[in-house]
Amino acid sequence: MAVTIVGILAAISVPLSRKIIVTTKGDAVLNDLRVFSGSFQAYVHERGDWPAGSAAGVFPTGMDGYLRQSNWTRVTPIGGKYYWNPNSVQNGTRYRAVIVLATVSPNSVTTDTNQLLAIDRAIDDGNLATGNFQLGTSNYPIYILER
Repeated sequence: MAVTIVGILAAISVPLSRKIIVTTKGDAVLNDLRVFSGSFQAYVHERGDWPAGSAAGVFPTGMDGYLRQSNWTRVTPIGGKYYWNPNSVQNGTRYRAVIVLATVSPNSVTTDTNQLLAIDRAIDDGNLATGNFQLGTSNYPIYILER
């Protein structure tokens, strides 16, 4: 009897735990992107143009004061690193200002479509092919600040 009850509880709690983890990671990415967006917007407001691009996980030139207290240099909650890619061509379309979540070995960005769609629904239109949060080149998630 006790084994049956434990089995039932495990069957209920494992999917629930997975859902909570997915939601928590998505919320953390959403928060990071909001913080980063505000930082980049402040930079462009003060200086008149977007900063130059940078390598993944590296502060773009001039942005360390804006991003110093953020998660920019850490592995993202869904793997990979953030990187700034202005004048970026993504799947044949040029965007003026883009934050990319890119795989940086050994940290791969998730390919879990449900995870990415959950983030997209929270930010945008729930479609990974349109809107400001979508899949870009190499199927890396991108967040578009300016088209």
